[in-house]
Amino acid sequence: MTPSNTLAEYRRTQVMGMSQSQLVVMLYQGAIRYLREAIEEVSSGRYDRSWKKFDQARRIVVHLYGTLDPAGGELTNKLSALYAFVIDQITIANARRDLKCANDCIQILTNLKEGWEQLATQETGAGRTLPPMATAGSTNTVAPVARSFCLQA
Repeated sequence: MTPSNTLAEYRRTQVMGMSQSQLVVMLYQGAIRYLREAIEEVSSGRYDRSWKKFDQARRIVVHLYGTLDPAGGELTNKLSALYAFVIDQITIANARRDLKCANDCIQILTNLKEGWEQLATQETGAGRTLPPMATAGSTNTVAPVARSFCLQA
């Protein structure tokens, strides 16, 4: 087994053992990372690379948006509006090379990530799972994207 195959297998095993909230945190981390990389690329004048990074961040947020549980009530409605706003802002940041807009998206996603990190800590600390309305979707929809993201890193 080559070193790259060993690393990929390790990452796959690591992701398979994560809880729903840990996977959501991983997705936020990925979107934030891609936005930061996009900002670096724009700052360096490498717009072809920045476009790809913005698109990767947008795709993660689109996935999070698509996995919201419609039965989640007000929480789902608020997250839905926030995700739609972030998706729109990432598109604008990409088209206009607007670094302030990109940084605003990072701030929003960082705040959401911190909330999910607290939920993940409570979830593992108390040995219980989150209520259905507090999750971003089923593990079957979040895990494949988280695995995919993890293997690309």
